Amino acid sequence: MLKNYIKVAWRSLLKNKGFTLINIIGLSFGVAACILISIYIIHESSYDKHVANSNNIYRMTNAIIQDGNVRGGIHFSAIMASTVLNDFAEVENAGRIMDNGLFYGAGSNEIRLEGSPTQYHEDGFAYADQSIMDIMDIQMVYGNAPTSLSEPGTIVISNSISEKYFGESNPVGKSIYLNGNNDQPFRINGVMEDFASNSHLDYDFMLTLSGVEFGEGEQTRWTQNNYFTYITLKSGTNIPQVQKKISNHIIKDYLMPAFEAGGFAMAGNLEDRLSIGLQSLTDINLYSNDIDFEASSRNDIKIIWIFGIVALFILVIASINFVNLSTAKSANRAKEVGVRKVVGAPKRYLVGQFLTESVLLSFISFVIGLAIAWLMMPLFGRISGKALSLPFASPLFVPLLFTSALTVGLLAGLYPSFYLSRFRPVAVLKGKLSTGSKSNALRSGLVVFQFTISIILIIGTLIVNQQMDFILNSKLGFEKEEVIQLYGTNIMGDKVDTFKDELKKINGVTNASISDYLPLEGTKRNGNSFVNEGRDNVDETVPGQAWVVDEDYLETLGIKLVEGRNFSIDKISDDESIVINQTMAKKLNLDNPIGKKISRYGRLYEVIGVVEDFNFNSLKQEVQPLCFFRGISPSIISLKVGTGDIASLLKEVERKWNEFSPNMAFRYAFMNDSFTKMYANVTRIRTIFLSFSILAILVACLGLFALSAFMVEQRKKEISIRMVLGASFKNIYSLLSINFLRLVGVSIIMAIPVGWYVMSRWLEDFAYKTGLDWTTFIMAGLIALSIAMLTISYQSISAALIQPLKSLRTE
Repeated sequence: MLKNYIKVAWRSLLKNKGFTLINIIGLSFGVAACILISIYIIHESSYDKHVANSNNIYRMTNAIIQDGNVRGGIHFSAIMASTVLNDFAEVENAGRIMDNGLFYGAGSNEIRLEGSPTQYHEDGFAYADQSIMDIMDIQMVYGNAPTSLSEPGTIVISNSISEKYFGESNPVGKSIYLNGNNDQPFRINGVMEDFASNSHLDYDFMLTLSGVEFGEGEQTRWTQNNYFTYITLKSGTNIPQVQKKISNHIIKDYLMPAFEAGGFAMAGNLEDRLSIGLQSLTDINLYSNDIDFEASSRNDIKIIWIFGIVALFILVIASINFVNLSTAKSANRAKEVGVRKVVGAPKRYLVGQFLTESVLLSFISFVIGLAIAWLMMPLFGRISGKALSLPFASPLFVPLLFTSALTVGLLAGLYPSFYLSRFRPVAVLKGKLSTGSKSNALRSGLVVFQFTISIILIIGTLIVNQQMDFILNSKLGFEKEEVIQLYGTNIMGDKVDTFKDELKKINGVTNASISDYLPLEGTKRNGNSFVNEGRDNVDETVPGQAWVVDEDYLETLGIKLVEGRNFSIDKISDDESIVINQTMAKKLNLDNPIGKKISRYGRLYEVIGVVEDFNFNSLKQEVQPLCFFRGISPSIISLKVGTGDIASLLKEVERKWNEFSPNMAFRYAFMNDSFTKMYANVTRIRTIFLSFSILAILVACLGLFALSAFMVEQRKKEISIRMVLGASFKNIYSLLSINFLRLVGVSIIMAIPVGWYVMSRWLEDFAYKTGLDWTTFIMAGLIALSIAMLTISYQSISAALIQPLKSLRTE
């Protein structure tokens, strides 16, 4: 019987080639989209799960209430790790990582191999405790993991770096030098395997923290926070309980006394405003959106949910097409059902026959969809920025696809099977069965559902694009166009000032500034606390950034000075002066800030200028208080250039570079490009969302096209009679189009509130965002109406142009 089912099903699919092709195309692309998005979701959800004992590893977090807002953080003092390890029996191990480029060796460096004069630039440096190697289960290619970072002056490099500089040889025991410092070699003590693509850590160089101190007392000072702290808890630990225990103990017994000793006014109510938490290692990638200064490469669980829903919607839309087309062409199967019942076929056999057709079509679509996904995977990987591949090696992949194909086939074919098998043979054979007009309510409901989803996706696509355009083109408070960054200039040592002066002489260079502190992610940051003069032990300190810049910084980046003056090279007193932003003045309640003095850890600085607020972090965050201090931070030189011959200008800059630094490659970047990279993850998400939204809309339109074709075919006699009686082209076109347009209108009404709510929630993540304008929703509705009109117009026009006599003669 099953063999007969399959044979008849195959014949039926071949007989109705148009119906079959439309269903297979729609379902195949739906399946391909689901496979691609599912692999993306699985990859993003799998972060750090490969780490042994990952369920018991946690990153410490903090949250503090400031101005009524909760700000999350992940930076702690150097002494935090050893304290929690010593004070809490539940903690098995604890370790620190520090990748703040503010300190020597972290972030990016120029490296020189032992015995070579050439300098190479490399990113991905971090300081780490030996215990991190154990906690993160870091595997070694060369060297001994338990002792790889236990000695001062040692470093562990990744396997890719080892192969890049040392080929196949074992580099353990060799030394490298950083940033031209020949007095401090770092001995390679191990080669670790590269971090997996689904690891939240991505370092190529791990410098030991053994014997390291960044300033006097830094390793024991509770008020200086620069480290990520990871802990391993014993199995079976009650997480909420130990989290509360750690938070209360650390705040009460360590932080409050330290803040009181330092004269911080906030010490008195610290317990009410600060909390310490534990974030599971496997949650870091998707649940860190509310943490300040977290890496922009982190994803967001809300995005994962949205993508998952979009994938499901595409598959549902394709399945709806099958249901709609199957019920719409019921008249074509009515006689078949009638004859089968007359010769004795029971209902269950008919249901089995139609379900077999549905399942067969589903399996064909899944095979084609898998092939499409395989072909599109390289492109999708580039768009998503992830190393993705189809998991053929997984023992669950093929069974899961088989089960999914069977499930989709059964669910999509369930209603049409029972609907068709319900036909009464007498009514069918006497020609009393309505020609497919039954179940209009169901079909209309499904069309409304399809287009409601499609319009929500259109709304989402429009608003995502508006927000991205707002971010990339909004007024930031500084000029990112025609600014070029030169990297690695710290290798020049004392000659960096002379190099800057030489660059300013180049035709086309209008200004130049030396500073590693830029309004770009990945450049230096330095969080400090500030308070008005004489209020150290009275007022609560204001947290803010302390940037070291030179006297040309503001002009080079086009930052507007709204009060006072800039730093002057001729005024030695400016070494004790600061320029602040408007937010800092507001937070310190300085109505007339010029001439006022601000205390930074007990040292006073006079305010000589106020700059207009500018965004130096992602637009997901509000502008924070900022102070400029005059000085040299020499790793980056920014050049303000004209709009002339940039290629010739760069050649001249490179010539100067080679004069001052002949042993290091010339590296530069346009600030505008660097700024765009800050939002690379959001841009990728926009591209993915846009691509799959368009696919969902096309699949919905494919079903609407086929449905309108069947409706026209079933109403040919009615149309011909109307035309004979004098109906015009306009009358016929309206007759066939108006019902579908009503359905799209209902979809628009249903989609707008849902789209408004969903996109409002998405925009909450941005401190600076585009508004939700009604014109966007009107545009989405017009786009949907236009798509529907284009989809059904072909069939409606074809019907209006038929020859009525020919149609009636065939009847």
